Amino acid sequence: MDLGYSGQPHPHWQNLLAWLNTHGMDTSPEAMPVQALASPSAGYGLFARRCIDPAAPLFSTPPSALLNVATLSPFYPEARQSLTAMQLLSLHLFLYRPLGSRESTDPTFGPYISTLPREFDSHPLTWLCSGREDNPGSAFLSSLPPSVLYSLRKLVDRFNTDWRTVQRYIQDHDFAHPISEVIGAVEKSLRSYLPACREDFLWAWLNVNTRCLYYRLERSQSDKNNVTLCPILDFANHTTSSHHMSPQAANADRAAAPPRTDPREFTVLSPSDTTTKPGDEVYLTYGAHSNKTLFVEYGFVNEISNEILLRGDVHGESDVDDSIGCLFKARGKLGTWLQEVLTREGYWGDWTLHLQPLPAHPSYRLITALRLYHLFPASAEEVPLDADRALLPWKATLLGRADRISQENEEAWKDTLLQICSKLAEDATTAIASLDAVSANREIAWFSWMKKNIRMLWEEELFVTRMVAQSILGGEEF
Repeated sequence: MDLGYSGQPHPHWQNLLAWLNTHGMDTSPEAMPVQALASPSAGYGLFARRCIDPAAPLFSTPPSALLNVATLSPFYPEARQSLTAMQLLSLHLFLYRPLGSRESTDPTFGPYISTLPREFDSHPLTWLCSGREDNPGSAFLSSLPPSVLYSLRKLVDRFNTDWRTVQRYIQDHDFAHPISEVIGAVEKSLRSYLPACREDFLWAWLNVNTRCLYYRLERSQSDKNNVTLCPILDFANHTTSSHHMSPQAANADRAAAPPRTDPREFTVLSPSDTTTKPGDEVYLTYGAHSNKTLFVEYGFVNEISNEILLRGDVHGESDVDDSIGCLFKARGKLGTWLQEVLTREGYWGDWTLHLQPLPAHPSYRLITALRLYHLFPASAEEVPLDADRALLPWKATLLGRADRISQENEEAWKDTLLQICSKLAEDATTAIASLDAVSANREIAWFSWMKKNIRMLWEEELFVTRMVAQSILGGEEF
């Protein structure tokens, strides 16, 4: 008998279980201790049907029911040579996107595709890519921290690259499938309809980008095609708590990839450090990501407070690429040359401030860049004649031959970083006040929630910059 929380089941849950059963998975109530129900906090979630012991198997999805390059390639000519896993999975979902509230027409994975979210209107990538003038999220773009907007534009570039590649693949192979309201339910050639189908591909791409999990398929452990979509598991919501499910990545630690004729089930274990009670929601963790990364990639942020940040339950981080880039740009020819030096040595960009591990600190990449910036007098704008020789003290720190260039250099870069922290904190304070003045759009269910998310992005930036400044003023050594 099921006990505890009893929200509404997902409308396609029973169809999904029946489909999984055809793949050899036991989906009976006795074998399936979790179910997908409407979550009080976020769409749908996975909830325990009964008491579950720590580290107990929750379910094992058969390899034939997973959506990845191994299961999809047989349906697509030259797929492994032409498309990445991200592109191939997105293509398949794109071709079989369910219309309205109906089920997907895919004869192979339709019952699974039908359980995926039907829209991503609240995701920030949609605000930039949908092309819809009435998208309410576009009003938030000007409220984002510059570093977040910069990362979001890089995500747009990734999406556009994949969309162009998939379009070329479709044009080369001339698929005929029902696609969105543009064609309706009639199968027609996609070639002439592709320009109008970008939103359908965006939906597909976001489903893949927000739900893919590591799954060993290739010889190299780091191969970008070692990913899969997994039924049931992608109902799980994210948590920062230690009480979370543990997906077991098949063969993740083996030196050679498993033979493709011997695929493995994708098994998920219950939280290892606690007994799950009936009605408890069972969560998944996305890893130790900053809120900037969570927001850009997944469309949400972790709840934060000063106490949570100091405990290390949230990966507090602030990106200072814009601020540091402007410093080098302002130094004329010398700044351009310094950028070339940092690029050559692998230290240009990706400059960050971090809260964990305490004390709050700048990244080594940032320290390295600022040490080089202050290697020459502040007034210098021309490249010195003995430039390579002048770099030797700086290169000594890279090679571990010296801890620092000089005490004067240390004081100079820390002073510059203090000024940057002060400016970022001031900008964050102003942005929070401006955001508070934005009126809620009650017609959009997620508007107030997203406004809170963006406020937390600014609050995290404010807190991290203040803590780094406190570390510098307190004489911490980095």
